[in-house]
Amino acid sequence: MRVRAPAAILAAAALAAAVAGCAGTRAAPAGGSASGGPGRGAAASPGSAGPPAASGGAAAAGPLAAAARLCGEPDAPGRLITVRAADGVPLATIEAGAGDRAVVLIPELGQRGKCGWWAFAAQLAAHGYHVLAFDHRCTGGSACPAGAAAEADLMSDIRGAAAWLRQHGATRVALVGASQGGSEALIAATMPAPGITGVAALSADELTTPLASPPYPPTAVAAVPRLRLRLLLAVAAGDPYVSVPDTRSLLARAGSPGKRLVVLPAGAGHGWDLVTPLFPDAAPSALSGTVLAFLSSVTA
Repeated sequence: MRVRAPAAILAAAALAAAVAGCAGTRAAPAGGSASGGPGRGAAASPGSAGPPAASGGAAAAGPLAAAARLCGEPDAPGRLITVRAADGVPLATIEAGAGDRAVVLIPELGQRGKCGWWAFAAQLAAHGYHVLAFDHRCTGGSACPAGAAAEADLMSDIRGAAAWLRQHGATRVALVGASQGGSEALIAATMPAPGITGVAALSADELTTPLASPPYPPTAVAAVPRLRLRLLLAVAAGDPYVSVPDTRSLLARAGSPGKRLVVLPAGAGHGWDLVTPLFPDAAPSALSGTVLAFLSSVTA
């Protein structure tokens, strides 16, 4: 049985400490770090995040391919910028694309941070979405505020990213999270800001770990009955971190008026691996098309 600590302590520890898991299979991208495993690994090192840009969403110096220089393939347009969490903490982010349809990509634990989403972010941008992927506070290039409560305010990071997109022209915003980020997305979606229209969680795990403080429900399991947004869940058979039955139970408990679960075959991966090609020239994953169709429907 897991002994639960207060939410602030657990969430801060989850971001700051190493988490056991399988070894990563991808080589480190240029300017970044190899993943500590899908959805798992040590907290981000400074080298994995790159230099933050000026606050308030100003673009970093350099061409639009700055994200590719940091994260590796694909060589697509992407800016390194800094945005503010809802409580003012500077967050290192990748911005890609433009338009009134937008997606916030919520990272897994581990060294890759926002770079773990880069390939999918570029794909979303190519399909007409304005995308923001960020490093959580106290990881990668994002700042770390003083105080355990502030360090653990993961919901503030998500709210700040969504607010920045709305301030820059987005009228419909979807939340997409991977691994622990999937559980964070589910919790954040229980109190969606205006304009947030759907939520997708890929291999959502840490389902009973406290990740938020009131007024949010503390855990993903506690959150899903309160969901009223359209919902997409995905998980691979044999995932060592979250089971298909647990994900089916999550779906059954969800209060969403429209909800769907996609179960992928064993070996499909965990978290963002479900939508990321294993190597740069590979075809997009089958799930990426499903997620794109879901996003199109909730941001139409």
